[in-house]
Amino acid sequence: MQRDSFMGLARELAERGRYTASPNPLVGAIIVRDGVVVGEGWHVRPGELHAEAMALDDAGAAARGATIYVTLEPCNHHHFSPGPPCSEAILAAGIARVVVGHVDPNPWMNGRSIGMLRKAGVSVEVVNDPAFEVQNERFFCLKRTNRPFVHLKLAATLDGRIATATGDSKWVTGPDSRSEVHRMRAEAGAVLVGAGTARTDDPMLTARDLPEEPPVVGRVVLDPKVTLPPGSALARSAQEHPVYLFADRGSLDGRESELARAGVEVVGVGSRDGVLDLEAVLDELGGRGVSGVLVEGGGRTAAYFMEAGLVNKMSVFYAPKVVGATGLPMVGDLGVSKMSKAKDFRVSEVRRFGEDVAVTLYPGEARVEAHERGEGDVHRVG
Repeated sequence: MQRDSFMGLARELAERGRYTASPNPLVGAIIVRDGVVVGEGWHVRPGELHAEAMALDDAGAAARGATIYVTLEPCNHHHFSPGPPCSEAILAAGIARVVVGHVDPNPWMNGRSIGMLRKAGVSVEVVNDPAFEVQNERFFCLKRTNRPFVHLKLAATLDGRIATATGDSKWVTGPDSRSEVHRMRAEAGAVLVGAGTARTDDPMLTARDLPEEPPVVGRVVLDPKVTLPPGSALARSAQEHPVYLFADRGSLDGRESELARAGVEVVGVGSRDGVLDLEAVLDELGGRGVSGVLVEGGGRTAAYFMEAGLVNKMSVFYAPKVVGATGLPMVGDLGVSKMSKAKDFRVSEVRRFGEDVAVTLYPGEARVEAHERGEGDVHRVG
């Protein structure tokens, strides 16, 4: 097997932490000696062994003189790991060669482990394949910008409606699509809605029906005037799953105290024309270690993020239904009068979930092929 095949195996191992490793990165590692895999590992969750340490434990004495293939640069610090830095563990095990999928964007990393290993006489090859960055797009975004990765999710009929004229939206898409959204919530780490959606739908916004142990998902509500009822499902469950309510700081007049007593963290930020400063919202979430946010609703909230240029990725689930012009649009008014001014996205992936079709898009130029996971037919574009 060649280098790319071994790196592919390491990348597959990394996926095993897809719903549990956050806010840490997905990392997979395999140790190869004389063309045979003698050790493998992946990062399961924060506070547990890193992928390299698990692989070294698995390989034992066979690691001496072997090659380790790891999807992300080995750590060289004592943060968030029960054992020594992975770079030191690699040296202690006598690994002769290290192949790294991508340099770690952490400011205290960014090639330092690579330099240290080379200085110690270990052969190091850095692939820097963009596929590894896509696999860790939330982690890379947080470390580079100190803001979470924004993934906008929309579910609509074929004519782009998210509800009927009466507001009825249950259910636009089928059960397979809804199950996929729960996986997306678990992956993101936090789910965001506007105040209107929170009041009308009274959602829980947790990740459920997963084969893995359900992770703790943060819930974020954009509520400029502090209108979330203290008896809402979100407020009642704030002790088990964090709730961050962002309000216009000028609206914090004491009404928020009942929500705070329920466990809701109320954060005041600036606003303009009744719209919260979304950059400030993301800064606050990033400061709390939130690496990803799945924006779920509603149409005006989606428009606000698009207008601000803050959407890093978009997934649109289309159901084979037609509502008509009186239905509610999936995106609010963007003030676009010419097609040349339309928000531009590129298709990365098209998948089918039951009778629904899901399209994954990125702003601007198309990204490298998305990683496969879960069920569904996949068609890659660009």
